[in-house]
Amino acid sequence: MRSRRRAFLVGACVFAVLGGLVSQPGGGRDRAPGLTTAGVAAFELASRPSPSAGPAGGIDSGTSARSGGRTAPPRWTRASSGVRVPILYYHRVQAPPAGFTSWTPNHQRQFTTYDVIPSAFDAQLDWLADHGYTTILPRDLAAHWDDGADLPPRPVIITLDDGSHDWASTVLPRLRAHHMVAEFYLTLDAIRWGAITWPEVRSLAAAGNGIGAHDVHHIQLTRRGEGRPRASAAVMWAEVDGARRTIAAEVGVAPDSMAYVGGGFDPTLEALVREAGYSTARTIIRGIWQSGDRRFELGVVRIGWRDDVSNLLAGQLVAGMPTFAARMRGVRDNAAGTNPAQRGDE
Repeated sequence: MRSRRRAFLVGACVFAVLGGLVSQPGGGRDRAPGLTTAGVAAFELASRPSPSAGPAGGIDSGTSARSGGRTAPPRWTRASSGVRVPILYYHRVQAPPAGFTSWTPNHQRQFTTYDVIPSAFDAQLDWLADHGYTTILPRDLAAHWDDGADLPPRPVIITLDDGSHDWASTVLPRLRAHHMVAEFYLTLDAIRWGAITWPEVRSLAAAGNGIGAHDVHHIQLTRRGEGRPRASAAVMWAEVDGARRTIAAEVGVAPDSMAYVGGGFDPTLEALVREAGYSTARTIIRGIWQSGDRRFELGVVRIGWRDDVSNLLAGQLVAGMPTFAARMRGVRDNAAGTNPAQRGDE
């Protein structure tokens, strides 16, 4: 009798707990507009360090814009594996302004942090071609993980952030000349600012390049500095989903990859990116090995002023481009200017 009563009490407690969970599916947290039930679940479970698996299936990166650019969240069916795929990280490719050579070294460095001069870009593409690299896009990497699609022997991904006219006028002709493609991560505000136009973006897509998303307003969503709270889930959703929908409507293909503004991300943002329909996301964390288990945390090879650019500005091409070559091996320098070849892999 006692055991039967004890079993009844335990069952009643379990029923009460389950009933409470069912009656409050959102857990009292703010729900981002447009999120599905699956999205709420992903958001609520976002305390995990990194989403490592999901439901089975694949993303259709060719979703018609007429359907609003929405797809089901990417679904993954096979075990993810690490692959060596350097992802080059650029912004603009343009000649330095008049009087550049008279600038102070620090002022010059500010320019070359985000801008690569055309001769340097040419030399870097030449180096990639001479060393047997083949450009792929983030969607090819996702297809490798999801469907077992083959990768070339030496894959590399070229990415550019934000949006500027030189993407069409300077970068595209050079990519074509080298039979290469790139992923262009577009910030929608770049269109509003007049930095690039939709016809230019469409010309990039028509040439076989990828058009990824880089938010709507180019704002930090997670790492916002001391005293500034992280963005709400609703704001995050508006940025990642809004950018994807707009690009799909304007270009005709929904972006399958996005780049975090400022490189900031957290488990909540990763879960929302997945729910929006992206299959990969790129950080600015240095690294040349990419893993399907961390497909929303892709690492990069940052291209900056130390990558033989200072010599190119002086009209002197360093034989073999040793700094760029070292970065392609996953080696990086430090702030003191240590020879990259003397440092270990990242």
